[in-house]
Amino acid sequence: MHTRTSYRVGYYTLYTGDVEPVTLKRPDDAAPLITVLKLVRPSEVCTCIDCYREPAIRGNRDILFRPELTGNDEESA
Repeated sequence: MHTRTSYRVGYYTLYTGDVEPVTLKRPDDAAPLITVLKLVRPSEVCTCIDCYREPAIRGNRDILFRPELTGNDEESA
């Protein structure tokens, strides 16, 4: 909610998901190739502001945004 002098957040919507690296050629032929992360399986996370601060919720959010930290990713299997 926004007012003239402040705002209050009621919830957060975060976007994450599985990505894969993609190499792109820049329009300028002399420029080097760049690697970006392409979102292949999007996931939307919506949480209220109180839950956002909870350690368990924060842990679940971190797993969604950084699955490599869990050691359970497909590549390590």
